[in-house]
Amino acid sequence: MISQTSEYALRAALYLASRGDSSPASALDISEAVHVPVGYLQKILRMLARHGILVAQRGTNGGFALAKVATAISVLDVLKASETEIQRITRCPLGIKGHTSLCALHRLLDDEMARTERTFAGTTLADLLEGAGGVRSLCDSTGRLPDSVSISRAGEKIPEQE
Repeated sequence: MISQTSEYALRAALYLASRGDSSPASALDISEAVHVPVGYLQKILRMLARHGILVAQRGTNGGFALAKVATAISVLDVLKASETEIQRITRCPLGIKGHTSLCALHRLLDDEMARTERTFAGTTLADLLEGAGGVRSLCDSTGRLPDSVSISRAGEKIPEQE
């Protein structure tokens, strides 16, 4: 659902939001912090800057910073800037002639896509950092899960016993 480019864009935006200041960070610093190859990340950062998510500053002390405060940038803003759209179902995806409205299954799927889109639109970078609304970042800056979380064989998160 979310492309690798969009995931990298979200990681970079979250890193910049987490810094707590508006001073620019170099692409190399961001790359090392979010574990994304710097060449690929530079393209993503420029894309985010073109869409008004980041500002780019040239020069010795240049780099990238958020263009707005973290409470004003939604997950959906970053996804759209990194060319990920939530695919809605507006007509029969099977191409069956005579289906002028969505069947129950396709309506259900579209309802869930709409809910996902609303969730992404209503969740800001600050929400992800602060855990507002029950959303919590699972990975630390090294990409590891916190010590308080284990993963079962089925991939489910299980809090460790105290």
